[in-house]
Amino acid sequence: MISLVHHKGIAITGNYDGLSIIEAIYKCAHENPDNYLLVYEKTVDVDAFKAVLPEINHRAYFFSNYNNSHPDIGYVEDSPFLNINKKVTYPTWLKGTAIVCMHANLINESVLSHSNQKNYLYWLNSLGKLSQTRGVLNYQIPTTIQNEELETYELYKFVKQHYRTRWVFILLLCHLWYEQRFPVISLMRIIFIKKSLLKIDIHELQTFKKVQTESNFEYDVVIPTMGRAGYLKDVLLDLNRQKILPNKVIVIEQNAGGHATSNLGFVKDEQWNFEIVHEFTHITGACRARNRAIALSSANWILLFDDDVRIKNDFSTRILDFINDSKAKCVTFSCLQKGEIEKQSNYLQWPAFGSGCSFVHREVAESCEFDMALEHGYGEDVDYGMQIRNAGYDVIFAPQIQLLHLKAPVGGFRKPYVFPWQEDAVLPKPSPQIMYHRTKNYTPKQLIGYKVTLFIKFYKDYSIKNPIAYYKYFKKAWSKSLYWSQKLAQDATV
Repeated sequence: MISLVHHKGIAITGNYDGLSIIEAIYKCAHENPDNYLLVYEKTVDVDAFKAVLPEINHRAYFFSNYNNSHPDIGYVEDSPFLNINKKVTYPTWLKGTAIVCMHANLINESVLSHSNQKNYLYWLNSLGKLSQTRGVLNYQIPTTIQNEELETYELYKFVKQHYRTRWVFILLLCHLWYEQRFPVISLMRIIFIKKSLLKIDIHELQTFKKVQTESNFEYDVVIPTMGRAGYLKDVLLDLNRQKILPNKVIVIEQNAGGHATSNLGFVKDEQWNFEIVHEFTHITGACRARNRAIALSSANWILLFDDDVRIKNDFSTRILDFINDSKAKCVTFSCLQKGEIEKQSNYLQWPAFGSGCSFVHREVAESCEFDMALEHGYGEDVDYGMQIRNAGYDVIFAPQIQLLHLKAPVGGFRKPYVFPWQEDAVLPKPSPQIMYHRTKNYTPKQLIGYKVTLFIKFYKDYSIKNPIAYYKYFKKAWSKSLYWSQKLAQDATV
């Protein structure tokens, strides 16, 4: 690892003394193409930062200290990478300038697209934003807390170069309506600026160096099920043929019928190469079922499955190979329906989480649980992913590990459920579950940005075409959603 020190944006290290920090970084990376660069302000506690760095076994990492860069980015970005927990190493493309760590290979591949940039904060965040979507793992390490922001013009330029053009006008609308300011000069200056691009050989960056492998690899499988005995049996047969067998499979069978009994006789009647823990309950709900199944597990790793998936015989060995290489503690797999082809070829940080197609370490499972406020609704998996990040872990999408999701037409957990707000004269918009998730996990400005885009998006779907009448109706629908989302939270704690 090569150290490069700067002060107020000017390098003060050896042959790079007096160069702007961006120039010095490119020169240093060119001269040291096989190394990571540690670039930091001279006053920073370098040892504290290095002590928190994870084991580095490939070139596709990009670390920095904590910095939000600009809270107004929340108006245009709808992702889990902005509402950052400052107490843990958090997955995000946002960058600070106090200290960064990145591989020379990534820097060298950005020469054509980024070497003319003069603003160091802008340069770092542009590389972070573009590299994350291509597979570079971006993190903030909270050993140095900064609050360095892009200027208004730079903010508009950043949005123009890294998002679709329409988001510039969403940003402007939010500034006009919610902040009563009209940055017209910044808007005019960025009209003809072109989109920023970054071409990198991500497969070369993601080439793993072999490190110590997982010893005593053991895993349990948790499967909630309801009314899908035939599909579940196929899942168990697939697991029975794995080269690395699970320790146990935990099946939570649900049926709301007061006199109903189990229809999974094959669980006891047939021979299995693993222990099956089968629990029957009249209480339905995927959140409760998964939490209960995880509580009954004991292995170091937990495979979260649906009851209507199919896997090949080498599924478990492919998982072991990936976690040995990546050292990931949470992996979501490619969950394809019949006829679908996975277009992604390299792994990357995932903004969501798959509750029926993921592999998590027990450390993760003990830090999180499926939120009962989202029972019978939607969003519990995305919320679980946010819990994982806030606990200091990351969700890695591994497209090379694939399973087939049959989307069974019978049974399952999405049977019609009558919520109390369905009888209201004004129906909540968005659904209270979505509102609950967003108020819990996103920044206030992200919530405003979502509100503005929702208002625009659904105007064409409502029968009310008078703009003023529609605005009044939407305000009521939004307020209803806020009210019921708060009720969901209250009821979940009872």
